[in-house]
Amino acid sequence: MNTKNEIILLKLGGSLLTDKNKPKSIREDIVKSAIQQIIDANVKLILIHGGGSFGHPLAKQYAISKGIDVSIKNQILGLTKTHHAMNEFNSFIVNSFLEKNYPVLPIQPSSIFIRDSNDIYIHSIDIIETSLNLNILPILYGDIILDTQGSFSILSGDQIIFKLCECIEKFQILKVIFAMETDGIYIIDKEKDNNKPILATNLYSNQLEFLHLANLEQKIDVTGGIEGKINSIKKICDQNIPVQLINGLKNDYIYNSLKNQKINCTNVLIDS
Repeated sequence: MNTKNEIILLKLGGSLLTDKNKPKSIREDIVKSAIQQIIDANVKLILIHGGGSFGHPLAKQYAISKGIDVSIKNQILGLTKTHHAMNEFNSFIVNSFLEKNYPVLPIQPSSIFIRDSNDIYIHSIDIIETSLNLNILPILYGDIILDTQGSFSILSGDQIIFKLCECIEKFQILKVIFAMETDGIYIIDKEKDNNKPILATNLYSNQLEFLHLANLEQKIDVTGGIEGKINSIKKICDQNIPVQLINGLKNDYIYNSLKNQKINCTNVLIDS
């Protein structure tokens, strides 16, 4: 019996890597730290990153997530500008790895994903799996997505992760890591009167829909914000893959998570 090689899926949030209040602004120290931790961990993984201040402002300006709308001036041009901005951000990340002599391969999501009848399909999953076999780090990112009905929308990094969990067959996905600006999911304990937010350190996936989320004034973006992320986590856990939400700003948290070392974070476990 052949044992599948193990991999981890790591998502670096756009809000972690960029300043969403300043278009096309990169938090270079954070990006370089994350990259060094990935290199030092030396584990087989797929990296996905968000759009942050590159993709989101343009996507919002041209209402890309709503699909084609003839009332929006220059929307098609805005669609291509959004795509180009994401490629620009991805190029910075790719170059940062290559400067460290670390082999990476950017994979353009809008070229391998397509939407049809409200579902998303991935073509050429072999490209990703072959890259992994060659010890090349595949890097995907939030992008636009075209659909067979002649329209388009946004393909978020979280959606990409779910489809990878669903479609990858030649590797066993150990876990999915979301690196964010907070320690994880904060909830309100309704049994206490102070309504003080507390970090949910260990959750089972069947508890996600019953959480009383704390309002940490997290910005809602074109990909759905924290509630959209929880919906994505549910779908990932349905594939029997655990999820970890970590603070990417804290020293060595990305490294420690990749190496399965204990950190203060939210672990979403599979129902027994």
